[in-house]
Amino acid sequence: MLSFSGLVYASLAALLWGFVPVYIGYLGDVDPMEIVVHRALWSGVILLGLVTLAPSLFGGIRDARAALATPRMRLGFFVTCILLSVNWIVFVYAVQARQVFDAALGYFIYPLVTVVLGIWVLHERLDRWGWAAVGIVFCGVALKTFHHGGVPWIALILALSFALYGVTRKRMMVNPVIGMFVETVFLIPLSIIYLAWSHYAGQKIFFGGGAVNVALAVFAGVVTVVPLLLYHAGNRALPISIASLLFYINPTTQLVVGLVYFDLVAAPEEWLVFGLIWAGLALYFASRRGGGASVNHAR
Repeated sequence: MLSFSGLVYASLAALLWGFVPVYIGYLGDVDPMEIVVHRALWSGVILLGLVTLAPSLFGGIRDARAALATPRMRLGFFVTCILLSVNWIVFVYAVQARQVFDAALGYFIYPLVTVVLGIWVLHERLDRWGWAAVGIVFCGVALKTFHHGGVPWIALILALSFALYGVTRKRMMVNPVIGMFVETVFLIPLSIIYLAWSHYAGQKIFFGGGAVNVALAVFAGVVTVVPLLLYHAGNRALPISIASLLFYINPTTQLVVGLVYFDLVAAPEEWLVFGLIWAGLALYFASRRGGGASVNHAR
């Protein structure tokens, strides 16, 4: 029997991730890098509190030190920090450029990109139904490219960076919360340097003025960490296949947010593209019959 609390946690995580564009859109034309550095900075502060105050639930400082014990792990975290930063920057840019549909498309196709990378990097195997699903999704991306008049770089960069992030983290075999804490520890010094440089260069810092703006800066960490914790709580209580399916509440919500909050209009070919993506995903998960593919979420 499925855990009701697990279903609630996983669904809430995906739903909250789907509403992140509303937060970014509310900020207006704030420098995307400033938003990203505050995501890293305040996520690190929140995660430090969690691993310090509740090590039995999330892991502790000792676990973080152990995760950095070997050069291979340190190199792995360096790579995941780059991939995560690229993903965050492109996602913020996509929302600010009102390319929410492309962002949603990226997160629809990324799990199957992860499957393909798993075959290539982890030497996993895919049956004919899985390849058929990948082929249908590829047709959707090709159709998007044709109607877009060029490669949908936003969707592909988001999908590829997040998929590479997930495959790399899977090979590292580290506690998800501890892993993200270590990544933010890597990013915090760079974030502080960027903010200091912006200040001394005379650039306008949106989050630096007034209590409301400071609260919005802290909230950047909240919208990053809270969905992550809810996801892992749900993932522990649910089969991987169900947790993976519930993740698609996220890009579906992004699609609705684009239509309602940003007043975007989806052309008929956009719906055809998403229809192909949904068909490919449905075929893939239907063919798993309770197996399912694990996907790593750190948005």
